[in-house]
Amino acid sequence: MVRADTLGTKDVLEQVDARLGNVEQDIRQLRQEIGGLRAETKTEIRDLRAEMNARFTAVDQRFTWLYGLLVAVLLGVAGLWFR
Repeated sequence: MVRADTLGTKDVLEQVDARLGNVEQDIRQLRQEIGGLRAETKTEIRDLRAEMNARFTAVDQRFTWLYGLLVAVLLGVAGLWFR
């Protein structure tokens, strides 16, 4: 190990520069990974929204039939009641 009193300013600045280069490279890699994860997440959310919309459409159709059947039954009961 090099003693601190034998290091010159140039040596220290070279070490700082090398470490900053490593940090910059790590940050670039992290940004690429985050960008990939963000794209995957957006795709997954888009797929889930499409699936959810399809299910809601099916539920809406069922409730439409149920409401229609309920109105028909009520009209039938009212017709018998007020006869």
